[in-house]
Amino acid sequence: MSKKTLTCEQAQIRIMGLLDEELSAAEAQELNEHLEICPVCRAQYDEFSGLRKGTAEMKFKKLPEMYWDEYWTHVYNRMERGISWVLVSIGFIILFAYGSYDVLQDFYMNPAKPVLMKIGVGLFSLGIIVLFVSVLREKIMVRKLDKYRSIER
Repeated sequence: MSKKTLTCEQAQIRIMGLLDEELSAAEAQELNEHLEICPVCRAQYDEFSGLRKGTAEMKFKKLPEMYWDEYWTHVYNRMERGISWVLVSIGFIILFAYGSYDVLQDFYMNPAKPVLMKIGVGLFSLGIIVLFVSVLREKIMVRKLDKYRSIER
């Protein structure tokens, strides 16, 4: 009865399983036998084992309170700016919608026009306004971050 031997490719797949303690006893025994005779796989196992040990012993560096204060300041600034953009966008939409309604007031007050047409024109106008505000906001934001802004053709 011949004993089944692992190839290096199979052993390399099992190395992580051995380190994570996911192999059965028989699989671990086969891998250990292969590691005894194969220096390449043994070196890889030792490297991964050292890496695992190093990451297990690694600790996060404690930051001073000053850095945490600065971090929270940035978070609050981002939240404030996000809320501000939402409020400005809603304000623009309301103002432009009111302006559109004022311009189209004769259209909306005309009883001869069908209700479905009035709803369609209203939704179309509102969609255009929201799209305008969205594109305008995006252009303003991208303009600040565009790294190709100063490049001329």
